[in-house]
Amino acid sequence: MTKKGLILLIDSYRSVDELRQDIMKKFADAKDFFSEGDEISLMLTQETSKPDDIVKIVSLLSDLGVHVKDILVGSMEQKDVKVGQKYDLVREKITEVRGAQIIRRNLRSGQIVVHNFDVVVIGNVHPGAEIIAGGSVVIFGSAKGVLRAGYSQGETGVIAAIDLQPSLIQIGNFITQEYDHFDGPAVAHVRTGRIIVEEADNVKFEVKGEAN
Repeated sequence: MTKKGLILLIDSYRSVDELRQDIMKKFADAKDFFSEGDEISLMLTQETSKPDDIVKIVSLLSDLGVHVKDILVGSMEQKDVKVGQKYDLVREKITEVRGAQIIRRNLRSGQIVVHNFDVVVIGNVHPGAEIIAGGSVVIFGSAKGVLRAGYSQGETGVIAAIDLQPSLIQIGNFITQEYDHFDGPAVAHVRTGRIIVEEADNVKFEVKGEAN
């Protein structure tokens, strides 16, 4: 516990599975300290702030009944918290459609959405905002932040927006900052081993190794 509230520090780990077991043990040992619905800050170092692992960590904490209110990137020296970056975690009630999370608001700089399945945003994603999704990302608005999809589904995930202009696109293990821009709805997906951005009306998805 610090002046910033309850902080869970993830400073180093060899694997996500090992980290999962460690977190579950710590929560079991402190079961009388935590209550259902408690909010905490998740603190990561530059070495542990891996987007694909963040999805799994936030999902695990949610399963344990604890809500992550923000994600801090920095360090902790004794009781002094050194924060280099801070992202406010935006979350909404999960829908019944494959556990998709629907965000009914604009995402501003410094806000982040982390979800293990699909993410739908009814609004704009401004520069400096970020989405990390285990599945696909669909934005009914302008997308100018960082968009990461497919951390659970891999390269089958897609990113679509009415105005697709993100500073970075990641789908599974594929990353790009260079892509075709279109006036109107567009879709980013993986085809022939790289990320392709196409107009929504003319998108050709890869199926079983062949573009259709």
